[in-house]
Amino acid sequence: MIILSHLYHARQAEYIIALLGLFGFIAFWRVLNGPSARPEAAREAAVSFSERLAGFLAPSDVMFHPGHAWARVESGDTVTVGMSDFAAKLLGSADSISLPKPGTKVKQGSLGWGFKTDSRVIHMLSPMEGEVVEVNEAVASSPGKAFEDPYGSGWLFRVKSSNLTANTKNMIPGAMVGEWLESLRRSLGDHGSMQPGAPTYADGGEPIRGIARAVDPEKWDELTREYFLTK
Repeated sequence: MIILSHLYHARQAEYIIALLGLFGFIAFWRVLNGPSARPEAAREAAVSFSERLAGFLAPSDVMFHPGHAWARVESGDTVTVGMSDFAAKLLGSADSISLPKPGTKVKQGSLGWGFKTDSRVIHMLSPMEGEVVEVNEAVASSPGKAFEDPYGSGWLFRVKSSNLTANTKNMIPGAMVGEWLESLRRSLGDHGSMQPGAPTYADGGEPIRGIARAVDPEKWDELTREYFLTK
């Protein structure tokens, strides 16, 4: 994997600005709804909700990062990481994926992995900090799996978290996920010429694959970076 850490500091300020309003709202929400989950109950931070919200899959056993990656606490301080259904539908597909190697240290909000498609490279942010202990080799050799089953067999890698308590506080509270996804769905319609009801099919079915290309065929990669917070 190409070393990406030198880009982190240059983008840190942009990342903080992009998330400032969101985290402020999260803090306000927690004041209204009582104390946050106990550190040892990090998995419970993903409040139970419907499996599909605003047209996108959103299982209740994962926590979502604002950059559209997810994290699932497996046992102790081991966390599985992947991209969300929103991210999978937004990008649509990839020719290849660049995953961090075991032993690599990743940081929450830092570049975690990258996709290459149509000769363009799209990066995503890691939702957790820690040391990579396992990589999904099936996805590494066949990135389409990550798009077909993002929360199951399409997981990307596992980390031994070094700061689980703090990282958990920076994730989207489970009770806010539906509102968050709905606001994203609405914002997509403001970007281009898609018909009312985008990004779903005309018959109200599931979101299409490759939403970014449908919204802006020429600059879909810029749109994707905007939503992944790497622009």
